Amino acid sequence: MRQPPFESNCDSQFFYESEAHGEALARLLYLVSDRGMGMGAMTGEIGSGKTMVLSVLLSRLRPDLYTSVKLHTAHLPFEHILAEINQQLKGKRNVAPHGDKYYLLKEFEQLLQDRILSIRKHMILILDEAQFLSEECLDELKCLTNYNQQESILTIVLSGQPELKAKLSALPQIYQRLGMFCHLKNLHYEEVPSYLQHRLKTAGSEKLDIFHPDSIDPLFSFSGGCPRQINRVCKLAVDRACMMKKEQIDADMIRMITHDIEKHFG
Repeated sequence: MRQPPFESNCDSQFFYESEAHGEALARLLYLVSDRGMGMGAMTGEIGSGKTMVLSVLLSRLRPDLYTSVKLHTAHLPFEHILAEINQQLKGKRNVAPHGDKYYLLKEFEQLLQDRILSIRKHMILILDEAQFLSEECLDELKCLTNYNQQESILTIVLSGQPELKAKLSALPQIYQRLGMFCHLKNLHYEEVPSYLQHRLKTAGSEKLDIFHPDSIDPLFSFSGGCPRQINRVCKLAVDRACMMKKEQIDADMIRMITHDIEKHFG
């Protein structure tokens, strides 16, 4: 293999278009291509692949039509988020003193005019881990879509854990503006074998039957179809198989690995 097949990164070439992930990506692509919906949201459990879907979304946007800004929001206040948006629009890596809200909003308005509207582009603002945003911050972010009443030039995509939906539902001024909402589910049982084969093939393996069919049951039982948990177990399984010079990973090896994880991590 040219590279490890089950690393926990968001390399878009490893994207597996399951039923759920394909639907989420299609909905997001529709949201941004429409340009007039203003805001959309995607939720999913930890490790379900939200960040991977967002990476694939960004990789499929034409740079001559879209300018994208992506932030891992965590607990940042609105002023810091706005300062980072402006820095990314200016193409600067070093963060300057953020200034007050009035200055930042005026700078944002000018950047929209100079870097987006004047060259007929559309801006995509992606806020990952959006469940951590305060209600006040979400309300202020919503107001960014009000710039330039003649033409919509900004689409905001919120992504986060399931509690994000409850937070948005409690804010009708935002919830009613969502043009798209989707909840990303884990893989179905029958999708797991093809998911494993896809990861192996993408990594350069010519041998795609490394995982014996009987390994799927314990793997799915432990992971519930969560991609991150599948990758976690399979990375250890591939490493162990290499050390033991085994050509195939069976149910016993998967059980041994999952029992070890449960023993040490609970």
